[in-house]
Amino acid sequence: MHVLVIGTPKFQVPPEQMPGVVEGALAWSERHRDRIELLGNFVGGGGFGVLNVPDEETLNQIVIEMPFSWFSDVQVHPFVDGEAGLRQLQRALQAMASTS
Repeated sequence: MHVLVIGTPKFQVPPEQMPGVVEGALAWSERHRDRIELLGNFVGGGGFGVLNVPDEETLNQIVIEMPFSWFSDVQVHPFVDGEAGLRQLQRALQAMASTS
């Protein structure tokens, strides 16, 4: 299952905790590198990851282990490949048209 996870700052990380949170985030990304396809940061704060996970439990574990998630609003968006999604929509529209 492919998922886009977006984290935007909700609370400021206390400055004295920031070095530990960053170290924890680097360790987290190494620990889950087999599931993380892309990881990025937004200019001004926050970031995103594209994950490939087998199930919801794995997804949940990865998200709750991310040190910045405790300071962030986290959004999770499962997605399908663009062309595959368009083909599915095309088939659905054809099926609806044939029943009219």
